Amino acid sequence: MPDQPDLTIPQFILDELVEHARALDPSECCGFLAGTGRTVSRVYRIKNVVGLEGAADAAAFDEAKIQHLSRLSPEERAEIAFIMDAREMFQAVKDIRNNGLTLQVVYHSHPHDPARPSVTDIKIADDWEENWARLNLTLPLYLLISLQDKARPDIRAYWIKQGRVTPATLSTAS
Repeated sequence: MPDQPDLTIPQFILDELVEHARALDPSECCGFLAGTGRTVSRVYRIKNVVGLEGAADAAAFDEAKIQHLSRLSPEERAEIAFIMDAREMFQAVKDIRNNGLTLQVVYHSHPHDPARPSVTDIKIADDWEENWARLNLTLPLYLLISLQDKARPDIRAYWIKQGRVTPATLSTAS
């Protein structure tokens, strides 16, 4: 029996993620995907607030990243990092629960880089591992949309557990 994919994402949802990434390019987009079982059924676009004054200081970035971001304009910060708006994030979690769904994916785009987790992405995922459990949520997959090649966006998913990155398998549905 062949291995089942970690998750099935309908093509129209993948198309919506690419559209979200392109709409905010050159800034990073971010959000959640939710569904039931191993199938995604809903997208939650969440505002990237990294460009707001003081947002980087409140994030789980290391000191070197905070120093680097502090030297950049808000627009430049949004090109290389994301911080989800906390209010929108918790509204999404509430809606996920109210609709009997499961948080399955945290997604964001890399406008200039490959679809693989950066050192900062891995650190943030590692820091959030405890928070997902505290919020009574399952550990999500991390999905990246790369616009490095604007004509051919690349979408890849990963499990990030205890700082270790493992590629995840996705299948698409019509």
